[in-house]
Amino acid sequence: MSAYFDSSVITKWYLPEPDSAAALRLRARFRPPAPLTHLHRVELATAWQLKVFRRELTGSIVTRALLDLATDVQAGVWTTPAYDLAEVHRRAESVALAFAATLGVRTLDILHVAAAVSIGAHDFVTNDERQARLAAAAGLRVQRLHRARKGGKAP
Repeated sequence: MSAYFDSSVITKWYLPEPDSAAALRLRARFRPPAPLTHLHRVELATAWQLKVFRRELTGSIVTRALLDLATDVQAGVWTTPAYDLAEVHRRAESVALAFAATLGVRTLDILHVAAAVSIGAHDFVTNDERQARLAAAAGLRVQRLHRARKGGKAP
């Protein structure tokens, strides 16, 4: 199983963001295909459309990104893993009870970690500190995207 990539990292592959180059370098460390869950698809569609709503990006840029994602799915960069959604939710509830009060993680972070564990991922790639701590607590190896320093250079 390839690494499970958080939606924030995936976004950097398809939309122009300050850390996009670093995210692409990190992606190259893992062999495709990577899992792309239904949760990813909903979160990516929502986050990308919100960028249009906030006037951070144009609709045409987001439309192009969605087409690029679909092309990558067809090319085998992504795979839709088989998993039991009820099991993911049971696991997410257990993870929430164990860690939400101490780590302060969001529901989507918990669902992604639960999905990663449920599909048998070993590595979890994220740009979010709290989600990284949660993934580690759930037994996943965490790979972090190193944020670009001011001036655009990664550490």
